[in-house]
Amino acid sequence: MQVRKTSHKAAEQKRRDSLKTTFDDLRGLLPPIPLPSEEKFPDEPLLPGALPPRGPPKAGGEGPNKGVSKLQLLIYGNDFIRLLKGRVQRRDQEIEKLRREVMRLKNLVGNEADRGEEELDLERDLDAVEALGAAFGRGGSVVADDEADEEVDD
Repeated sequence: MQVRKTSHKAAEQKRRDSLKTTFDDLRGLLPPIPLPSEEKFPDEPLLPGALPPRGPPKAGGEGPNKGVSKLQLLIYGNDFIRLLKGRVQRRDQEIEKLRREVMRLKNLVGNEADRGEEELDLERDLDAVEALGAAFGRGGSVVADDEADEEVDD
């Protein structure tokens, strides 16, 4: 019976450590979250458990979000992801509009553009390139990939 208790305690400690590490990672990824005592704090009613913990922050998580509760981290994290998704959607729409404009201008100019200039890949899906790079452990930075390609060409 003692062995089961010990293994359960170890498994539970491992789970708590994993949660703590993940919340600490999230604290570092999010921009500073306004606390209820700050001016920038939204005028929305607080959910139970959304207040920062009482007393000084515990050891661990670094950065500007050290004193923010886990619930507030999750709420703000969701809002931040929605904001970023909106930005990505607007960026994708703008890229598509610019691709159509480039194609229109190429058709307008005709074959004059074939003067040895590097051909643009207007159908290149940057998100797919980043995902592919991340899948192979390369970090997936398109900018870094482009810079590395330029170094090889030189």
